[in-house]
Amino acid sequence: MALLLVFALMASLSLIPLSLKKRLIKLSASALILMIPICAAAQTGAGDSTKTAPIKADSVKTATLPDSILSITNLSGRKDSARLNEIIAIRIKTKLPIDSFKTLYVDDIKVGETAFWSSNDYEKIIYFKIDESVQNLAVQFLASKSIDKARIPVYFSVGDSHGYITKGLIKTQLEVKQKINRVWVWIMAVVMAGFLAMGLKNNILKDDANIYYSLSRTQLLYWTVIFSGAYLYICNETGALPDIPGSLLAILGISAATMAAGKVIENDQKPKTDIDPKAHSEGFFHDILSDRSSINIQRLQNVMFNVLFGLIFIQRTISSNLLADFDNNILLMMGISAGTYAGLKATEPTKDQPTEQHDSTTVGNEPPPSPADKPAVDTGNGGTAQPG
Repeated sequence: MALLLVFALMASLSLIPLSLKKRLIKLSASALILMIPICAAAQTGAGDSTKTAPIKADSVKTATLPDSILSITNLSGRKDSARLNEIIAIRIKTKLPIDSFKTLYVDDIKVGETAFWSSNDYEKIIYFKIDESVQNLAVQFLASKSIDKARIPVYFSVGDSHGYITKGLIKTQLEVKQKINRVWVWIMAVVMAGFLAMGLKNNILKDDANIYYSLSRTQLLYWTVIFSGAYLYICNETGALPDIPGSLLAILGISAATMAAGKVIENDQKPKTDIDPKAHSEGFFHDILSDRSSINIQRLQNVMFNVLFGLIFIQRTISSNLLADFDNNILLMMGISAGTYAGLKATEPTKDQPTEQHDSTTVGNEPPPSPADKPAVDTGNGGTAQPG
């Protein structure tokens, strides 16, 4: 059938004049040329419209999306909570400069400029310190309650001084501590200084015979003074009672155990020891570093470790306004040093023992007493006789 149609078309074309044939061919070619770009444009437009439609929709969403808080992180490592003198990092999704978010808001209440700590415009992170201004604002939330320490859920927001730009949707547990009047801090400091002076005047660092300075007593008083002073310092700086880390209790326990061990050893040696009338202190440092004969390495190590970690504790406390927390390795080092000193103390010669009892060249080698030195014996007849 198709073959018959082709033959019929060819036969009809043969009957058309030549001039008319040329015009028909030209018109057909022109129409074909015009139809090709139109069809291509239609196909391209249809394909592009299906591909670009989602992109255009996303771009509209991005343009209208408000600034938002992506995350809130506590740099101390504790999750979803923050306390006094800790740093929180707030990551923001925004196209504005990060300097536009230097004001912290707690439950839509402005904290002030003092909470701003640092910022990172590249990562869109701004850092705030939970300082005394945040503490005071949180205390107002609990003004009707008498608390020692409480945790309240709050929403942190950031913005400028006129209002928050982006509101936080992440709840953080803010730790609130009891306030303390600085006048009482100074009163306690004066009272403690008075007790310390009275103790030093009455030889609190010397042994029971009040002759030599004791290393174990010095160690216990050393850490007591450092911890008490650091605690009062933080109270004065922050106006709040600080938390006491467990490592501080461990150090005080090590010091107390060292003193107790030394006391037990001294009591065991007392029945065997007479006080040397010539015994006297040779100076504070010489007494705590040496036994009767020389400076001992275990005493020197114990003193060096205590001085080193005591200075580190003071520096970290002053720089952060938090009682420094030592790790377990430091506690282990101090425990080993104190245990070595206490264990070897039993082998040390007693300082207040008479010199003759420690001289191996004379003990057991004394010459026999002369007849003149022998006591007389009463004969019972009113006379005396020398023992034979």
